[in-house]
Amino acid sequence: MVSGYKHTIDGILVIAVAGRPFSGLERLFLPTGPFFVRDCSDHKMSFHKESCYNSTSVSRRTAIFIFKFQAMSVSLLCACAAAMLIGIPQQAIAADASAPGATQVAPWKDNKKAAFLLMFDDNAPSHLKNAIPELKKRNFTGTFYVCPGKGWSDAWKKEVPGMGMEYGNHTNTHSGAKDAEKLDEEIKLCAEAIDKAYPDRKTPRLISWGQPGTGKGTWLVTNEQVREACMKYNLIDRGPFMGAAIHYKNGKDMVAVVDKAISSGSAGYIVFHGVGGDWLSASMPDFLQLLDYLVSKQDQIWVTDHISSHKYATERAGAEVKVVEATDKKIQLALTSKISPRIIELDGKSYTNDKADPKLYDAPLTLITKVPASWQKCQITQGAQKTTATAANGTLQYEALPNSDPISIQPATL
Repeated sequence: MVSGYKHTIDGILVIAVAGRPFSGLERLFLPTGPFFVRDCSDHKMSFHKESCYNSTSVSRRTAIFIFKFQAMSVSLLCACAAAMLIGIPQQAIAADASAPGATQVAPWKDNKKAAFLLMFDDNAPSHLKNAIPELKKRNFTGTFYVCPGKGWSDAWKKEVPGMGMEYGNHTNTHSGAKDAEKLDEEIKLCAEAIDKAYPDRKTPRLISWGQPGTGKGTWLVTNEQVREACMKYNLIDRGPFMGAAIHYKNGKDMVAVVDKAISSGSAGYIVFHGVGGDWLSASMPDFLQLLDYLVSKQDQIWVTDHISSHKYATERAGAEVKVVEATDKKIQLALTSKISPRIIELDGKSYTNDKADPKLYDAPLTLITKVPASWQKCQITQGAQKTTATAANGTLQYEALPNSDPISIQPATL
């Protein structure tokens, strides 16, 4: 249970919060500028122009924040304190939501509530026959965890990559790895086949990783060896295996996964093997029930591939938006993101890579910015990229790249 108190004395606000771990970013916007509480594990943080200190002397999970600011109304201070105590994760909270330039990072692309990932293992024949045609009908993408050492037909080599589908690394032969050398060979050969299937893609780039289930005594590498291989080949673990026909027995079970993702604002996923045939197969009626339900929820959920969702979530988690300029003629913002991705989870433990190359995280974030009410059609400029978007009730939604050029917003008529 979160508890806390607030007290103002001569422009100082003290907030004590107990009962929650302060890890990652909490954001607080004040009229004097954006103030960011950073990673609390080092017990000392800096605000833009001001200061904040985190004390763990009361208990491991108690934080005392001291904010210095100029004269400010009691109601505004209360709003700021409430925002801190609620602790909405990974979203900027505007104390004055109507101020031009006030910006939020959307939870997911296009301000959707959640993301959903359709995953398929083993490049099975039923994927070509049944799954991919149904995905294409609905303009959905899927992540296919391929083993090029078996069943690697021309369709997988040349046709599927051009259909909007993505490949993940499932090792070359799905036969296991007795040691680190064999693991490296299995991952390398699969990675090379994936790169060849997408000749227009830049390398290196992030690839999704799905560890194969192999026979007893065939997977003998340690967690540390798997982690090192993932870092070497820029692989991102998809998470624990949660499969159709195993964990989710029917269409109703699969639809419930979608609802859970929406209610929690998370990235839900289901892993398929066979679809309407082959091994560990989900029936076609159940598969179609899931796809049609996703269609009905497209106003709330972003159906995408694993790496796209991973990039967005990672960039969003470390995102900071600073208002550089806000006038009746121009708004300029700086969007940055500290990249520290979770690359794999093994035996319930998450492994991150604080040395990840930020250049591999190149997905735009969806921003929601307040603009003057008179601005309707707006021009958004970031470097050489120029787009136009229509504001609604003084709110503009658009995309921008973090760790890139400043973002300039102007009414399109100027």
